[in-house]
Amino acid sequence: MSLAAGTKLGPYEIVALLGAGGMGEVYRARDTRLKRDVAVKVLPASMSADPERLRRFESEAEAASALNHPNILSIYDIGTEAGAPYIVSELLEGETLRMRLSGGAFTPRRAIGHALQIAQGLAAAHEKGIAHRDLKPENIFVTFDGRVKILDFGLAKLTQPEGAGASQTNLPTVTPGTEPGVVLGTLGYMAPEQVRGKGADARSDIFSFGAILYEMLSGRRAFHGETAADTISAILTRDPPELSETNRRVPESLDRIVRHCLEKSPEARFHSASDIAFDLEAISGTSLVGAAGARSGGLPWSTRFKRLLPWLALPVGVAAFVVGRQTLSSRRTSGAIVGGVQKLTIQPGVESFPSLSPDASTVVYEAGPAGNTDIYLQRVGGHNPINLTKDCDKDDAEPAFSPTGDRIAFRSECGGGGIFVMGATGESVRRLTDFGYFPAWSPDEKEIVVSQEFFFDPYSRTGLSSLWVIEVANGQKRKVLDQDGVQPSWSPHGQRIAYWGLVGNTGQRDVFTISAKESRPAPVAVTHDPPTDWNPFWSADGRFLYFASDRGGSMNLWRVRIDEASGKTLGLPESATVPAGWSGPLSASRDGRHIVYEALTDLPGIQRVPFDPVAGKIAGPPVDIFRSSLPLLLFEVSPDGAWIAFASGGSRQDLFVMHSDGTGLRQLTDDPYRDRNVAWSRDGKQIFFMSDRGGGYETWSIHPDGSGLTQITRNSAKATWWPVFSPDGTQFAAGDGANSYVRRLDGAGAYGAAEPLPLLGDGHWFNVRDWSPDGKTLAGSRSAAVLGTGVVLYDLASHQYRRLNDSGNLPRFLPDGRRLLFVDHSALWLIDSQTKETRIVLPPANDSNLLHFALAPDGRSIYVQQSLSDSDIWEAMLNP
Repeated sequence: MSLAAGTKLGPYEIVALLGAGGMGEVYRARDTRLKRDVAVKVLPASMSADPERLRRFESEAEAASALNHPNILSIYDIGTEAGAPYIVSELLEGETLRMRLSGGAFTPRRAIGHALQIAQGLAAAHEKGIAHRDLKPENIFVTFDGRVKILDFGLAKLTQPEGAGASQTNLPTVTPGTEPGVVLGTLGYMAPEQVRGKGADARSDIFSFGAILYEMLSGRRAFHGETAADTISAILTRDPPELSETNRRVPESLDRIVRHCLEKSPEARFHSASDIAFDLEAISGTSLVGAAGARSGGLPWSTRFKRLLPWLALPVGVAAFVVGRQTLSSRRTSGAIVGGVQKLTIQPGVESFPSLSPDASTVVYEAGPAGNTDIYLQRVGGHNPINLTKDCDKDDAEPAFSPTGDRIAFRSECGGGGIFVMGATGESVRRLTDFGYFPAWSPDEKEIVVSQEFFFDPYSRTGLSSLWVIEVANGQKRKVLDQDGVQPSWSPHGQRIAYWGLVGNTGQRDVFTISAKESRPAPVAVTHDPPTDWNPFWSADGRFLYFASDRGGSMNLWRVRIDEASGKTLGLPESATVPAGWSGPLSASRDGRHIVYEALTDLPGIQRVPFDPVAGKIAGPPVDIFRSSLPLLLFEVSPDGAWIAFASGGSRQDLFVMHSDGTGLRQLTDDPYRDRNVAWSRDGKQIFFMSDRGGGYETWSIHPDGSGLTQITRNSAKATWWPVFSPDGTQFAAGDGANSYVRRLDGAGAYGAAEPLPLLGDGHWFNVRDWSPDGKTLAGSRSAAVLGTGVVLYDLASHQYRRLNDSGNLPRFLPDGRRLLFVDHSALWLIDSQTKETRIVLPPANDSNLLHFALAPDGRSIYVQQSLSDSDIWEAMLNP
């Protein structure tokens, strides 16, 4: 019997029945703790007494909860109420694939879009040793925004990989019901080995996947008879009808993928779901689908602009062979890519952005033991670093050895900032440009490519940057990239430049290459998927592009085979793991046998600092209110001072709130989407934030109790970063990465038209961060870089700017509206907006970096985001 609305299962209150199946009933429910809607799957009382069904139910929870992938249903919780077990999962809005198939066959383009996501979800599960064993259209869900989710791992089992040795003999024992001789699954989608009662593994899922893809393309089941015996006979002895008989728009390359999945022998099928995804990605970018006549439907945005692969010009049969050989070969060697490692630096604090000399004998890096960052030179194997830039009391950073090792290019803030070049031991320093970050040399040392903007870390970066090539001899410059790009890297033969950048309004961070010779080259995507990819560099022979990525769960080293001349990738990314929980900026020796990288340990936290707003002085020692290994993005204090809202950083970005004393931590969002940049409404009833949950970054709002998730903007060309509300709550100001603007709010909270603010006199834009208490002035910084270069005020009446200083960021007004606090070099400063008198309020701590701060409404507490960081430079050997 169905549960009535209002029934409580632990903290979950039943709202309505959504559906029922052989493994239980599914309800919409309300999580009374986190104030969010969830799905609850309940095993009926008549079935809970059956040990076998109970075991399978628990198997579903165990298997699915171990998976974290955007194409697999997220499991939140499991419990038992009055003897009835239940599973709590994310609540999906949409329909099953079975419902969508009721309308007939899909276009090839639409089928590929769904199939690619299914394959990616299966690949994630198979990599963890989990086979689904009951894949069918009823167990695949398509959300209204086009996201495909695999449901019901109720028949999943943990399978021992082939060739498992003694080190894997303690895998969980397969219990009855998943052993050979017991038939489990759904007839019509079961692999031949399943209907025979033999053991089933990931290859069985591949057969089921092929049957589903066949049905999407043809509109009818691959194996179907009048009786169960007829269906079993078809699975064991017959191939399904040719797709051309039912849908002439199916290209031959797609038909071959289906046939390869539906091989009767497991050994003859695709070796992995990753291989299927690779082939689907390849044909999704070709003209084959369009030429076949598909006009309706379409791939999700994440697959529309996939790179063209060079092997597509080969005959299909040859291409499949090449792909299979490349994929298998890369997997056999991936574990041996990185050899021995050694720690190069042992100083306390952070050493970052290493560059290895061409002969691998010395390394240069940036570090800040003297208060400002300098460039240090150290012999590999030695422990006596030499400060090469001690004569400059400003920050010097991002060093890069020239290909011959005779010179070092670097970024310096001296003399107003720019790119400088010096000899390999610090001699003959000269300015090359008055702008630019992350210099990279051309192989002939005649040019240096730079990005226009700076970033702190790949997750928090929000600015937009173009790429410029500078002639070393005379400083002449030319723009080579208009769209976003940072951290460029020149290929070894000078043909291409690799870089990473933000993708449109999605927040996605991918790696690209462009031609180094063309005046306005077209970017070629190296990666185009949700993981954060950054810091590309080339192998010595140009056959591989290495990059840092969190696609394996933590930030580490990956590589992809590439054609240097065209920039087209020749395979899937493969892991080249280095022994670090978080590996940051990397570089390589000229022979490609050595790399250096930054291994970072970071413990972020928030401190409350008592403050006297009248005297403008600290009134007591700092107190830790929150310290966690959870990465933090910027936080904000509620208008009543009772709450703090923040977003987590890293690969998962969710919203949290807690009391201002650090207690009562509560998570508001828990899903694969990126939620960030929180801001409180003036009445404290809403938290505004950015999210890509609608496809691209838009502004959303949520109540502090987790309810009322609402999309505010739609189809925005740019994202809204850190909205700052006027004192009366009727307007807000915000930046979008290229400018700031003011918008009005109506009584319902809807946005009015954007009124852009004028650019600063030097052509840079004003990055707004606070609104004065009297509502007349905006405070911000000159955004020559994300970190800002000076505190700037904007008068809303006269539309005039006034620059208060040349260094600093994140200005906040004190309650008097005249003085402001701001951050500069990990210290907190106070400036008088009328006299420009400046003094330090909170000096930099020896063991931490001040990243952000917020002021309590009464001005009597400053909340400071400190990061206890330590990183060292390591060297590793590469086995190309």
